[in-house]
Amino acid sequence: MKKKTKSTLLKVVAATIVVLALLFLFRGNIYRMAVKYEDAGGRKSYDIKDDSLAMFINQNLPNDESLDANIDIEQIVDLSQEITTRMLDFSIDAQYSDPQKLMITRDANCVGYAAFTASVGSYLLKRFEMDKEWEAKPKKGKLYLFGNNMHKGVKSGWFKDHDFVVFRNKNSKEEIYADPSIYEYFGIKRVDRYQK
Repeated sequence: MKKKTKSTLLKVVAATIVVLALLFLFRGNIYRMAVKYEDAGGRKSYDIKDDSLAMFINQNLPNDESLDANIDIEQIVDLSQEITTRMLDFSIDAQYSDPQKLMITRDANCVGYAAFTASVGSYLLKRFEMDKEWEAKPKKGKLYLFGNNMHKGVKSGWFKDHDFVVFRNKNSKEEIYADPSIYEYFGIKRVDRYQK
């Protein structure tokens, strides 16, 4: 009887580990299936004017001689989020969204994360001469969980909206949605647009 109980317990533990591993591996797909983002208006964009911030960005680029010749928009989006994660710590109580101020305080909420990521993205687009074709903009957004507006009825407070970044091709109008605060916590690089 004890062998059967031990065997059953081992099977349950093994199954639990497998399920958790699958959830971890497919967390991005699961998140994109469940949560969609709606652009609810723009936020202020910031140019990087501070030399120390530009130096921080450049120091955090991969040491790869072929980067200048081979970089694409997907790498720009990834690098923008990675550099943001290295610089900022998430705090709901954070007050600033200006990247120059965030470099000092290092605390940011979703507004600050989006503003910082968009600024880094814009800087990288200029640095790699892709700014004629692409732009990075911080956006105020609404989240939809399985098609239901998660912000419905919320008039004030930190959950009335949620900021993210849109990388947009100026010619083709292709858009890449990224949520740097979700990237910080879950490692999810892309999010999906809400379709009405």
